[in-house]
Amino acid sequence: MKKNTLLLLLFPVLLHAQTANTAYERDYKRAIGLFKMGDYVLAINDLGVLTGRKYNNSITPYAHYYYALASQRIGRFAEAKQMLQQLRERFPDWTKMEDVNYLMADLAFQEKQFGEGLDYLLNLTNPQIKRDADALKKYRFLAIKDLAYLKNLYQQYPNDRILGIALIDLIQQSATNKADLELSDQLTNRFGVTPISKPASTTITPIASGGAFQKGYYNVSVLLPFKLDDFEEGQRARANQFAYDMYEGMKLAKTKLQQEGILVNLFAYDLANQPNDMTDLTNNSNFAQSDFVVGPLYIEPAKIAADFAEANKVYLLQPTAVTAELITNRTHTFLLQPTLERQTSQLFDFAQSLQPTAKKIAIYYGASRRDSTTAVWYRTKATAAGMQVLDFRKTREKLDSTASIGDYNKPAHVALFSSNDNDGLKVVNMLNKRRINTPLMATATAFDLARVSGTAFSGRPIYLINNEYIDISKPQVRDFQAQYMTKRNTVPSVYAMQGYDIVLFFGRMIHKHKTQLRAGLDTSNYSSDDYLLSGFNYQKSNDNQVVPILKIEDLRLVQVR
Repeated sequence: MKKNTLLLLLFPVLLHAQTANTAYERDYKRAIGLFKMGDYVLAINDLGVLTGRKYNNSITPYAHYYYALASQRIGRFAEAKQMLQQLRERFPDWTKMEDVNYLMADLAFQEKQFGEGLDYLLNLTNPQIKRDADALKKYRFLAIKDLAYLKNLYQQYPNDRILGIALIDLIQQSATNKADLELSDQLTNRFGVTPISKPASTTITPIASGGAFQKGYYNVSVLLPFKLDDFEEGQRARANQFAYDMYEGMKLAKTKLQQEGILVNLFAYDLANQPNDMTDLTNNSNFAQSDFVVGPLYIEPAKIAADFAEANKVYLLQPTAVTAELITNRTHTFLLQPTLERQTSQLFDFAQSLQPTAKKIAIYYGASRRDSTTAVWYRTKATAAGMQVLDFRKTREKLDSTASIGDYNKPAHVALFSSNDNDGLKVVNMLNKRRINTPLMATATAFDLARVSGTAFSGRPIYLINNEYIDISKPQVRDFQAQYMTKRNTVPSVYAMQGYDIVLFFGRMIHKHKTQLRAGLDTSNYSSDDYLLSGFNYQKSNDNQVVPILKIEDLRLVQVR
């Protein structure tokens, strides 16, 4: 009996622990998703919460590590170093500690603390990490041009072969002193190698355009994470399937353009999240012949690609970015998507058009940084328009008891920004209980319509932003689906349609306007009739101004703007 009583007492504790671990894992996966897409600032904000000392599970060390890695990627070296030191103190027996030492070394190298960096790499045992460490040392040591400093560093670490070879190389480049040349000979004999060559330049120099756009065809380079090393023919459910889908759509657009007399060559490059790979590509003579570039997806390689495009007067389209970072002060880089700020502004303007005299609103937002940032923009837009924000809070709060709106404090409309598809119904239920039947403006990601019953919305007007909306009633969509099914024996995804639209639209525009593309985009009469998704509009902007706003009608989406 006592044993049973003890089990009953322990059960709520175990259940709470299990629930907490599940929530932690969910938040961690969301943060890592942001990291993988190159949204390092947002990832840092989410991971920072998960590194608190109250957490001590098997994932917590990873949260520390990726926080540091994200910080390093955006140049916040001190912050990265502090987090890694905390990781070493709290989890000294973590199985990935050699990865930590490698990252600590790279941070030290970037801060010109080469001796400290070498100390972190002294006792590596993992063969792959050792190879990576050697490559890192080659890259960092070849950048040192102070011969006296490099000689002193070698005296402290005389057994480091990579350091010795870098010293040989610098002596051969710059020294005329007899003693230095003799030292070079001694080191060459000791290590039994010839000096290593300089790394490829990381600067981007303009290429000679010659007859760019006059050769009768256009080269389109596609920089996507195809992950060819992981490719298995016939495997449909790949994590990077979207890249293959997008490329298949591009190939169909190439055929369509050829029928219109526009010749396009497609060149695919397997490019993930390594900035060095993008730098190497900018020095590739074949890539240098690009007229139009799609990608890469991740922010750091994308910056390098955008600089290349600007220097060489090549046009570049980034398919996933929704911030203005890549297009600020760049004339040749475009975003397929409207920026978050543009989406927010147009949603507010649409809400105002429904109720021009409205003066009160309520705003709710999800747990991600993107959700809260968008909500703040919406609030700023509303207050600038003279509106009163009655309620502004996170959806993870108990809205039924905490929301401050009701019959006597009723908003003209409610705005919801969330990446959690449970939040839409949560807010709708709260509004129903409070008998507030005003319009709801939301992101499409706040709802999972496949799991919603027909009576869930009770006739409430609900409007959604959805940049990936597919109107299956359009004849061109049905034609494309038939073509794709014939070619690939599967239903095309939204990514296949995006690839098709990208190549078809920009192929036509570049063919028509060539080097005057910017002027052509500013004066064009845009129509979505020929395109599968919602079309394009780049008048006076480098992000797409088309923001599809949909209305839920009988659990169907109908585009109203």
